[in-house]
Amino acid sequence: MTDPTSTGLILLGAGGHATVLAEILQTADTPLPGLCAPQPPAPGLLAALPYLGDDQAVEQHAPDTVWLINGLGSNAGTTARTEIFRRFREAGYRFAGVRHLSAIISPSAHTGEGLQALAGSLINSEARLGDNVLVNSHAVIEHHGDIGDHCHIASGAVLCGNCRLGSGVHVGAGAVIKQGVCIGAGAVIAAGAVVITDVPPHTLVAGVPARIKREYLR
Repeated sequence: MTDPTSTGLILLGAGGHATVLAEILQTADTPLPGLCAPQPPAPGLLAALPYLGDDQAVEQHAPDTVWLINGLGSNAGTTARTEIFRRFREAGYRFAGVRHLSAIISPSAHTGEGLQALAGSLINSEARLGDNVLVNSHAVIEHHGDIGDHCHIASGAVLCGNCRLGSGVHVGAGAVIKQGVCIGAGAVIAAGAVVITDVPPHTLVAGVPARIKREYLR
């Protein structure tokens, strides 16, 4: 696979999550030629980067000449981060991963395209992560975890060993999932929840212990 630093990098988005990613790249001395977003960034760190235009500006570059970085954050029940990844992958573009210098990824873990492992995060032995997964600051995925595409493990969440998450699961900040628990696709685990039993797809669970609060339309 081509080294992303040998070609151009384009950051998608100009919000808070994009700012975090840009700072990680700058700290690692990784060149970031510009960003694409619906509007130019507000004053701050991102304003120092060249603004290339909205998402259509990406299409001015051939897919094999650039790598994209998914700078859209992920809140419970939102799909914009997933949609932009799918859109550009279907058009042949590739997504680069971003790893904070303090993130720990086991050499036996398998990680998919576009992984983002933020400050203090841990991905332990023989864990398997799909594409476009976001492991936020100080989140933990323990050994043999199986994490589907487009999941967001929010800040401080802990997934004990052998947990399985379907595609598009959102695990809120500080949540804990007991060893061996399975979470269905599209489920939302509320911040601070303690999950000790399996969770059906497309449901919201909250509390200690976590209980179903709502079902989402598929």
